[in-house]
Amino acid sequence: MSEDRRESRQLFCRVITPERTIFDDEVDLVIARIADGEIGVLVDHAPTVSTVEIGDVRIQQGEEWSIYATSDGFFKVSENLVQILVEEAVPAGEIDVHEAENRVEEAERQLSEVADEGDDRRKEIMRRQRVAENLVRVARRYGGEG
Repeated sequence: MSEDRRESRQLFCRVITPERTIFDDEVDLVIARIADGEIGVLVDHAPTVSTVEIGDVRIQQGEEWSIYATSDGFFKVSENLVQILVEEAVPAGEIDVHEAENRVEEAERQLSEVADEGDDRRKEIMRRQRVAENLVRVARRYGGEG
């Protein structure tokens, strides 16, 4: 980011997945659930580094809100830039509820086939299940498809 953007005392937010940047713009407020609880970030927020929890990220620009269902990942605030790095981020209005419900059911089926509670595969399936359940929750709360 150029120095002149930082000095303008504007807040910027980036939501990034391994595939692409989902959101990259000037914002007024970012709300996310991090390891210590829910955080709201305004311009000139103190530097922060944390994990971001499976949940939703809410971004305000003027009167408009953008809501994303996100997986777990990393959260960083530095020099009026909020960076949220997650495996998956889906705009609430674009969530296919039927597909998300199918993902939950598939995870439940896979869990029934994995016996060992300490198994890393089981932990990953449970994480995928929580991500899919979150998609359903966010879609129902903020308006998804299907």
